[in-house]
Amino acid sequence: MTAAQSTHGLTAAPVSIPTLPMKRHGCGGSTMVEARLKWVKKVHKQGGRKGDRTLYYWRRPGYPLRRLPDDPNDPLFIKQVIEWNAEADAAAKDTGPAYGSFSHLVDLYKRSPDFQKLALKTRQGYEYWLATLEARYGDLPVRGITRQVVYRLRDSMAETPYKANAVIRVLRLLLNFAVDRGLIKTNPASRPKQLKVASRQQVWSLDAEKAFLEKADETMKLAYMLAAYTAQRQADILAMTWAQYDGEVIRLRQRKTGVLVEVPCHLDLRAALDSATRRGTVILTTPTGRAWKATNFRHAWKDAATKAGIEELQFRDLRRTAMVRMAEAGATAIEIAAVSGHTIDQTQRILEAYIPRTAAMGRAAIIKLEGKRNGKGRGVHRPSR
Repeated sequence: MTAAQSTHGLTAAPVSIPTLPMKRHGCGGSTMVEARLKWVKKVHKQGGRKGDRTLYYWRRPGYPLRRLPDDPNDPLFIKQVIEWNAEADAAAKDTGPAYGSFSHLVDLYKRSPDFQKLALKTRQGYEYWLATLEARYGDLPVRGITRQVVYRLRDSMAETPYKANAVIRVLRLLLNFAVDRGLIKTNPASRPKQLKVASRQQVWSLDAEKAFLEKADETMKLAYMLAAYTAQRQADILAMTWAQYDGEVIRLRQRKTGVLVEVPCHLDLRAALDSATRRGTVILTTPTGRAWKATNFRHAWKDAATKAGIEELQFRDLRRTAMVRMAEAGATAIEIAAVSGHTIDQTQRILEAYIPRTAAMGRAAIIKLEGKRNGKGRGVHRPSR
């Protein structure tokens, strides 16, 4: 794994920065020429001792991350990028994955429509595991991946079962692609037994909600309300815009699944939105009015949760919490799925796993049964204990 891979992710699409001017000195004096540079990444740094600034890096898969001069108009900036790209291009011509090798399969898959049509976040996740697999089996013929190899891989990662299951899922998908392309006849990673993973079961209590809202700032309070009353993922909540809210309903297309959902706003959420200060296009913004980056938001949320003394609860738990609360209020699985964007089967499984079987629910069931036997819509009143 290269330095770039360990710090900034395993791969990145080439980024072309705008055409840059560069002086060329000749017998007729200096003239301006233009050069379009590939594999240059801009990084915007906010705050800090040096204030807001833009840094530039040369970032190409398979090579260490390299810092460039801060001024893109600096001739050294352009010269350095051109030299590094030329070296990398020459190396790419000299070497390439052998036909039928695992690296060849990975290369075919990443160039295919199957991979390119995936959502950006999904592709990034797949790229991580594909690089992990290629580091192990790059030179091995695809036909050399046997059932025994698959299970040895899974068992070697037994201490991190979530990661083991994730890499096996990607391997299964990749080998299905190999079957479709005629590189192998059967998929040795088809339906392997997954390692048992303890799933998160945390649900926010009303006491935890009260403690958090008392300590959180206005932005984190609004983030809580959006999550607790819309049952959406963090990525979708951070991307929500004011244009998607019409005063009664929030309409969005989920980034992970592409599902279009319309979420009627609870009275409490509506009040929070209507009283919120609009600092930008998106609903949730940083103190400077910019959209949150996922990592920065997680840190800010963790700080707020720590102040409230509820570090064991996470933002993602609110999606589950919202679904459980709707079920406890009497909503059906179909109604809950219409809000959360899950399939009905997924919703049923979530409710089966997380709905608490309380004494109050048991009493409610018996009261309904008594009401039916008495020929009434409701049973006799029983005081709660």
